[in-house]
Amino acid sequence: MSGELETLGAASSGAVIDRQTADLTGDPCRNCGAVVEGRYCPSCGQLAASFHRPVWSLFGETIADSLALDGRLARTLPLLLLRPGRLTKNYTSGKRARYVPPFRMLLLSSLLFYFTLFAFIVKAEWWQDMRLSFASSVAEEAQANPDEADTLSEILRPDGTIDRERAREIMTEGGTDKDGLAVAEQTFNVMEDPRLFMAGLERWAPRLTLLLIPTTIFIIALMHFWRRRLFIYDHAIHALHLHAWLFLTGTLMMVAIPYAGAWLAWAYFAYVAFYIGRSFQVVGETNIVMAGLRTFILLLNWVISIIVLTVCAMILSGMDV
Repeated sequence: MSGELETLGAASSGAVIDRQTADLTGDPCRNCGAVVEGRYCPSCGQLAASFHRPVWSLFGETIADSLALDGRLARTLPLLLLRPGRLTKNYTSGKRARYVPPFRMLLLSSLLFYFTLFAFIVKAEWWQDMRLSFASSVAEEAQANPDEADTLSEILRPDGTIDRERAREIMTEGGTDKDGLAVAEQTFNVMEDPRLFMAGLERWAPRLTLLLIPTTIFIIALMHFWRRRLFIYDHAIHALHLHAWLFLTGTLMMVAIPYAGAWLAWAYFAYVAFYIGRSFQVVGETNIVMAGLRTFILLLNWVISIIVLTVCAMILSGMDV
């Protein structure tokens, strides 16, 4: 098992290790003791490098690898961003060495996405505005149709706060136990305080988002179960590339939409549907009707999953309070 973990670690770090300066040439290998004559130990294959160097040197080499100065990123990004499905098709057909590995591309794009997201979202008042707008709409609907008012209108005040006493009464009548009431109380704190919500979102969103990847793989595989020429591997690569594309373009949209306006958001949503549909056409070699149907199913799955994960993040944030 330890050997497998070492192999996975080496694969995930990839060229990061490869690019380190081999500054121990001529010295004994620090792993096996054999004299190193070149870049790697002739006995065990370990890189003849010392990592006890100024932090800026290590940081610079890591950034250089992350940007894939060997040209892989330059070959990967245009296909990923501008040619839906082509990168997946090339990669699954065996042309792997020339491109950034899908999982590493996903990690880099997700790091960039969440760094940008939390840099923007913590300073924004969107949660407060959305909460007040939603509470006002619920109150107006209850006033307009008092006979059809639901439970939400009973506990949610127009100012966005929650009638805790009424909420506890309703939950108690519904059979909620003490632990459930405690979690609900803490969740109400998160809903009413944007800072708690942002902190919880920052902590749990990256973790919960990872759950979307196996879900996407399963949905794509299920929609191609009769295609014997396509395997789980192909669907996994396709899913990783789709998520990496969403992270990268989502990052660009977070930066651009505040300056361009709402029209860019609608244009982006339309392009998301086009991109996914076109990728299904290229990877699955299917017609536009089937590609459109699969796109609708996948987008519906994402919307439902994101809503569920957002609720879970709020509950988990409440449990951390």
